[in-house]
Amino acid sequence: MSVDGQDSRAPNNRDRCLRCGAPVYSLGIEEFRVGGTTGGWKLLFGEWAELGEGMLKLEVRACTVCRTVDLRVPDIA
Repeated sequence: MSVDGQDSRAPNNRDRCLRCGAPVYSLGIEEFRVGGTTGGWKLLFGEWAELGEGMLKLEVRACTVCRTVDLRVPDIA
């Protein structure tokens, strides 16, 4: 529940921009790299430095009015 008493997770607010309230549309689900090493370790160890990396799936959405982009955890089907 938000401060004004409305549930911010309500379906009518779910596909609205958090900034301007306009409709947002999905650009799809992208995978982002997380973890692993950077800098000199990557230079020294090459592909071995990527063993700690994982992939995080996030849905990319864009506002139709203010053109901002947000990320959210995709729905589990």
